[in-house]
Amino acid sequence: MAYAAYKEFVPAAAAARRPVFQVLDVTVPLADAHAVRRALLACDGVDILRCEPLPRSGAACASAAPRARLTLHLADCSFDAVAHRVLACTPDGEFGRLASWREHLRHLGLPSGF
Repeated sequence: MAYAAYKEFVPAAAAARRPVFQVLDVTVPLADAHAVRRALLACDGVDILRCEPLPRSGAACASAAPRARLTLHLADCSFDAVAHRVLACTPDGEFGRLASWREHLRHLGLPSGF
């Protein structure tokens, strides 16, 4: 009688998937910045890294009012949820480019591995 050699199948442990962090710049009227910040903090996975007033910015909107730039850190939240919350607070929101966390650190002149 012949026996077949076999090895039990043990699935390999899946590597823990690291979350993908993204950074988004949003420019809003300074008068609406507080309401936008409160709305964004209610969204899970969004952190505000910086809120910078831009008193003399060349905005693309018709208003010449002072503006504020919010730098957002997106962990689990989607861009659609952020856009919905910003536009619910102000129709004059301007969205910058969506960059990866590594690109953001490189832009600041920091090493990307920390």
